[in-house]
Amino acid sequence: MRKVLFILFLLIGLTASSQCISNQSFTLTPVGPYQSGDVVVVDYTLGNFTGININWIHAFQINLGAGWTGLTPILAPGNPFGSVGNWLWDLQNTYPGGFNFGPGWRFVNTGNAGWGTSSDGPFTMSFQVTVATTCTADDLSISMEVFDDCTTGGWANGNCCNDPTYNIYNGVVQLPPIITSNINHF
Repeated sequence: MRKVLFILFLLIGLTASSQCISNQSFTLTPVGPYQSGDVVVVDYTLGNFTGININWIHAFQINLGAGWTGLTPILAPGNPFGSVGNWLWDLQNTYPGGFNFGPGWRFVNTGNAGWGTSSDGPFTMSFQVTVATTCTADDLSISMEVFDDCTTGGWANGNCCNDPTYNIYNGVVQLPPIITSNINHF
């Protein structure tokens, strides 16, 4: 019985410690499926970030499948009632602790370098991507990862370090049918 209770408490603890992010949503304009040359605007919102053990939100990383190109930021996240600083768009950044990040937005805290923002949201942002020119059904997945300052190395009291990736879109490039004319043999 003790073993069962220990395992139950362990699972509850692991589940509770990965619950810093909640109320995520998105819109895609236009709605897929997509073919080469389509330009898509992604609006993403993280409704709430609850930093367990004073972990603060630090970055939003955009993960794109190989079929996308031309990633362009449109609207940076807000910082409602948060720490002094601003969101910076980065294609790639290596934090002092060695964590490799990008592309996406990272918070630059002007009071305490390496910390995120104390804001708990909501955080709304948008970006644009284009379907690459291709003749194969390339991966068009889009997902968002939210990192706190325990992940990036700015805070060592980590409990939200492993929040799950949020899937926004799964699909492949839609290829137009190949149309050939009849072959005449003389």
